[in-house]
Amino acid sequence: MKDAIKHYCEGYLRIQLKGFSPERFLNLCMSRQIVIWDLCYQDSGYQFLISIKDYRRVRPLVKKAQVRLKILGRFGLPFFLYRNRRRKLYAAGVISFFLVLFCMSQFIWDISIEGNYRFTDDTLIHYLDTRGIRYGQLRSGIDCDVLEENIRSDYPEIIWVSARISGTRLMIKVKENEVIGSIPQKDSSPRNLVAEKSGTITRMVVRRGKALVRVGDSVEEGEILVRGMVPIYNDAEELVREQPVRADADIYAVTSEGYQEKIPLLALSRAETGKKRQGVRLRFGGFSFLWILPAWGENPWAMTSKSTQAAILGDFYLPLWVDRISAREYQVYEHFLTKEELEQKSNEIHQKKMENLKQKGVQILENSVKILEEDSGWTVRGEFLLEEKIGIGSPFAAESVPETEAAQQTDPSMPE
Repeated sequence: MKDAIKHYCEGYLRIQLKGFSPERFLNLCMSRQIVIWDLCYQDSGYQFLISIKDYRRVRPLVKKAQVRLKILGRFGLPFFLYRNRRRKLYAAGVISFFLVLFCMSQFIWDISIEGNYRFTDDTLIHYLDTRGIRYGQLRSGIDCDVLEENIRSDYPEIIWVSARISGTRLMIKVKENEVIGSIPQKDSSPRNLVAEKSGTITRMVVRRGKALVRVGDSVEEGEILVRGMVPIYNDAEELVREQPVRADADIYAVTSEGYQEKIPLLALSRAETGKKRQGVRLRFGGFSFLWILPAWGENPWAMTSKSTQAAILGDFYLPLWVDRISAREYQVYEHFLTKEELEQKSNEIHQKKMENLKQKGVQILENSVKILEEDSGWTVRGEFLLEEKIGIGSPFAAESVPETEAAQQTDPSMPE
């Protein structure tokens, strides 16, 4: 690519080579480091491309090898300017084009953010907008060092920021803190553990509190599993008081869960008719121009677009967006579900329920699904046999403290 640009700027020629010893001429060019390219044999001779500077150096070699050179074409910027030397308006247009590009290069037309996970691009771009940094902002009005400091101070979760301007693009790279900034306060208020669902206890580990159930017991929803009161006895094994604690345990039980969903008899389907339309929308700043063939017929059209921002040489972005629009005509019709479609829909419903349970960390022991036919459609009923944690906290009020502890608090003669 660089060589092609260099050859175009310097100008080059297409040469036809004929004579007594063309091979010797090529060898002489190679020994003197004269560059030729696109060499081919055509019309009883050789043809190749050579730059203007190297063409002036081959004159002594022509006599030495007894060959003839004929210029077949002249290419490049010097010849282009010579042919159009009298077209003043053309030259003015070219100069104006590069002048406009130079003016546009003084503004920011694209902002890219990398490394952000907790904060979305929209959040950070909105923050930049509050700081006066937006699309169309002068490059000279952006201080990258100040911007980096502001982001770090306003977002403590971001520990590293790099901002730089490349072309007409503002590039921001951030690194977020993966460690929790502050230790959450642990709740130590007294509570019981109660059953969230009905089931049969399969395993349990009690860390704090008094267990009221054992493995193999059947429990009902709302039943107390671990009591948040620990009895304290004296040396004579007499109950002195009960200390309220925050019950903590892992209690697993076999539970059952079901669902029921309706599937109508009729389903809406979409079928493309084969008619297509293509269009282009140009957006320049706040202006836009849309060109697309008009729609015909009464059927709806599904439209999709792919947007591309114009750029020159990598990071030199322009405030011009090109949207390629594609439209397809389709028809919507109702039809009765076939047996295969009904099974597919029921399987999709069942699989979705299973995925939701797995995301909650629930172990599925057994599952089943049935399809029942009704007058208005079908009903999908599913059953799951699960093993899951069923203990949830249930705080109790201060007045629920047993009388033994109240007596202990009021009677100083009570032994500790």
